Amino acid sequence: MNARLAVLTLALLCAGVAHSQTANLPGGTVLESSVETSTDLVLFPRSTAGKIQARACAACSAKLLQLDDSTKFNLAGQQVTLAQMSAYCSGVSGKSLTIHYRLSDSIVSLVSVLQK
Repeated sequence: MNARLAVLTLALLCAGVAHSQTANLPGGTVLESSVETSTDLVLFPRSTAGKIQARACAACSAKLLQLDDSTKFNLAGQQVTLAQMSAYCSGVSGKSLTIHYRLSDSIVSLVSVLQK
């Protein structure tokens, strides 16, 4: 019984410390969001003037996100072009893909596939 009390006391102390450390942080502003999906659920435009279509799941509605000339495409740690990313994604199935975009205007900052 003493071991349970010690564990409970330690857990409560840890929770108190964690709360006190985060309670004094200034409020932040969320600038970006992301869509985590797979290569099967993304359609790329032909140019960075277009919009990428992404669904988080097969039954989910598509989210349209605007690309621009500053959008980065990262394929397994290598920066690639939109055409290279599109070609790779259309030729593979089930690879995890993440799209980061600004909340203010839905412009994509980064499209990333972690591994080839």
